[in-house]
Amino acid sequence: MVRMSKRMRLRNLNYALIGCCCYVAGYVTSCEEKKEKLTADQIIAKTIESHGGVLYDHMQVDFDFRDKHYTTKVKEGEYVAERTFSTEAGLVIDRFEDNTFKRTINEVEVELSSSSRRTFQNETNSVIYFALLPFHLDDPVINRQLMRSVTIKDQPYYKVEVTFGDGGGDEYESAYVYWIHKEQFTMDYFAYSFNINGGGVRFREVSKVQTVEGIRFQDYNNYTIAEDYPAHELDYAFEQGKLKLVSTIELKEVKVKLISD
Repeated sequence: MVRMSKRMRLRNLNYALIGCCCYVAGYVTSCEEKKEKLTADQIIAKTIESHGGVLYDHMQVDFDFRDKHYTTKVKEGEYVAERTFSTEAGLVIDRFEDNTFKRTINEVEVELSSSSRRTFQNETNSVIYFALLPFHLDDPVINRQLMRSVTIKDQPYYKVEVTFGDGGGDEYESAYVYWIHKEQFTMDYFAYSFNINGGGVRFREVSKVQTVEGIRFQDYNNYTIAEDYPAHELDYAFEQGKLKLVSTIELKEVKVKLISD
C-alpha cells in the first residue's frame, strides 16, 4: 500500500475542493448546481412522472366542470373525450373518438356545420386537456424550450415554454409557459397566450390539489392582465401583484378507473 505524505493529502483535498466550486466573476457555483443541468424534455418527463406517470396510459377519468360532465378514456393509443350536459332540447353528448367528432341530442345524431363541429370539439378537448396537465406535454407535435429559472414565492422553478408544431390544431393557444418546481417537479403555475376572441393572456396558480388513484389533479386561480405582457413574463407580473383574478377553475366529483390490460 502506498502511503501519501501530509502534503500530498492536502494537495488532493485542495483539488477536490476546487472541483466542487467554480469561481466566475466573483461568484461561487456549487457542484450540485453545476451538475443539475436538465433539458426541457427531461424536466417535462419528470413532471409527468410526479403527476401520474404510466397511470396516464390506461385510465378512464370522469369529472364535473361548471355545468357539464366530462369523461376521457386512454388505453393503448385509444383516446376518447366526451362531455354531457342538459339543455331545453334534451341531453346533449359531444364525443370525440377515433379522430371523429359527433353530437347527439337525446341519442339522435345532429348534423353540424364544419365550424360548429370544430368549435364543439375544441371546447370538449380543451377542458379535458387542461384538467389532465401535464399529461400530453411530451407529445411529438410539441416544441419544448427551457427558459431562465425563476423564483416565485421564495420557491425555485424551472421555466419551460411550449409551442405547437404541425398537428397541434388550428385553435390551440399559440404559446404556453410552465413553471415546474425544481425539487418536487410539480406544475404549480402555467400561462398561455391565445389569439381567438380578440386574444389575450392567462396565468394560472394552483389553488388545490387532489390525488385520485395515484393521479394528481389541480384546481387553479385564473388571472389576466390589462397591460401588454407576453406569457413568459407573467411570473414577474404575478410577483408584483399586477394580475387580476378573473375566475376559478375547479374540478368536482373526480373519479379515476385504471384500466387493466
